[in-house]
Amino acid sequence: MASSDAPSDAPSPTSLPTAAELSEALKIEVYDREGKTHALGDLVRGKRSVLIFTRHFWCLNCQAYLRCISESIPPSDLPPSTQILAIGCGSYQPIDTYAAKSASAYPIYTDPSLRLHKIFGFKYNLAEAKAGDEPRDYMRDAGSTVSRIWGGIKGAVANIQHVNQVGPKALNGGEVIISADGKCEYTYRMQNTVDHTNISELARLIGVEAKALDHSEEAKQPCGDACAVEAK
Repeated sequence: MASSDAPSDAPSPTSLPTAAELSEALKIEVYDREGKTHALGDLVRGKRSVLIFTRHFWCLNCQAYLRCISESIPPSDLPPSTQILAIGCGSYQPIDTYAAKSASAYPIYTDPSLRLHKIFGFKYNLAEAKAGDEPRDYMRDAGSTVSRIWGGIKGAVANIQHVNQVGPKALNGGEVIISADGKCEYTYRMQNTVDHTNISELARLIGVEAKALDHSEEAKQPCGDACAVEAK
């Protein structure tokens, strides 16, 4: 079961990790969907790597983010030797269900030890965006807070076997970009539960043009078609 120790000194939203912190992070092993472990350094070696650190596996906000990234920045559009990896904070068992519900085109790993989230200084809170804040682009069609909470409850009930495996409910994530030569280029730490880097900004950082998001009614559903996808 995942630990819930919060980092003591939260860094600023965009401060980069030190060389020592990054070196430590690259040694940490993450789990894939089959429960096999891989050192983070092995996964990112020789490739410019965009790491998407998510909240718990029942978080519809992060599911929406991965879905929108997969649609707006598909793997076929990535520059050479560039990859996107998602990293959760629970056990590996929910990964297949999470991948299906988020329609993720990218590999999903997880660090139930929470060491990566701690090293990178991701915050603990359950805050929503403040009134008047410009919504993140991936949240514009995600529905109201109430509808998302209700969708989360329904998703939890449908996958109750994972109740102790999804990760801490109050731990947020963020984005980290590591260059092909192993240096940290970019860090963003979510300040609330709906605060991933805008997809338009992420695309700019990657060096691609984001495709227009699907604003159809079907796409506005909490899981879209992905809810009907049977986990492999």
